[in-house]
Order: sequence, then structure tokens, then C-alpha cells
Amino acid sequence: MKNNIILTNIKIVEIFLSGFNNPKKLPEAIALLADDYKFKDSTKENHSKAEFLETAKELVKVLTGIEIIKMAENNESVADLYNFKSNIEGLENNLGSEWFRIENGLIKESQLVYDATKWWKVFAQMKD
Repeated sequence: MKNNIILTNIKIVEIFLSGFNNPKKLPEAIALLADDYKFKDSTKENHSKAEFLETAKELVKVLTGIEIIKMAENNESVADLYNFKSNIEGLENNLGSEWFRIENGLIKESQLVYDATKWWKVFAQMKD
């Protein structure tokens, strides 16, 4: 809830993703995650909000925005097709589909599907 307004599941996901368009909005975005939030994609898994926060801190260094293309909601699930943009040559535009599960107004889990072939190298360099 925000200012006693109940947000739709789609709006929750929109607010969350907008945090990656503007680093000043990231705290508001992260506040929409449950403490036991689980994130999974082709390169990593996070098993808590705290773990994901560490991942997000690295991602905002290279992401330049998220452009939502389509969203669909079915009960507690939200499917999102978007283009995530980066400042990395050759990876400026990336099509991804993320599936979210919302419970009691918080994002409990999400799974991102995208072609991570070129991203493996980027993530390996972030760890160094």
C-alpha cells in the first residue's frame, strides 16, 4: 500500500521496474520486495531481498533504463515483456521477459528470461 491506496499487481511491477530507470527511485522499488524475495535468471539466483539489493547495486552501474513493451496480469502473477538498456557496447538493447508473483502487495519472486550469452562476460568482470 502507498498512502492508503491499494496498488494493482501491474502497478507494483511498474513501480519496481521504474527504479531501474532512475537510481533515485531504486529505494522505492526495493521497498516493494518481500524480505524473502527470490530472483532467478540465466546467470544468477538471489534468495532474499538483501541479496538482490547487492545485485541491483551492480546493475544500476550499467543499466540505462527499462522500456516496458507489454504486461499481463493473472491473479497474483504478472508477466512483463521489456527492453532493458545498458551502456555496454553490443548490449545496448536486450529483450527480456520477467514473471513476477505478488503476495500481500509485495513481490515474492520473479524469474527473468533473456539471452544472457554476452552478459556472462560482463557479470564475471563485475565480480573481479
